[in-house]
Amino acid sequence: MDFLDNAIDKAKEVMDIACKKTNEVVNTGKQKFDVASLQNKRSKDFEKLGEIYYNLIKDTEIGDEDTKILVDEINRKNAKISEIKQELNNAKCKRICPACGAAIDENAVFCQVCGIKLTFEE
Repeated sequence: MDFLDNAIDKAKEVMDIACKKTNEVVNTGKQKFDVASLQNKRSKDFEKLGEIYYNLIKDTEIGDEDTKILVDEINRKNAKISEIKQELNNAKCKRICPACGAAIDENAVFCQVCGIKLTFEE
């Protein structure tokens, strides 16, 4: 009986150690996931902060020369994005809502996104 009791005790010790190691691995994985998630959220916050700052200074003389160069680059990229989107919409027989920027049918009377009444000059 002594042999069987010792074997059961050893098996229990091994299981306890395995459970502790598994918990450590799970906790470490969860912590790594939490860090990655927080870094992603922080990046989005930085992006939003940059957008707010850009909107504050884009039409002013605030900022140093590097800031002005960066604002000009963003403006050029925004213009190119608008140009490409317009080309895409033209290919799909769509136009851009002047109020919300949504792609709408070229013959639409109202924007299906914001509801504004459209004129055909827009």
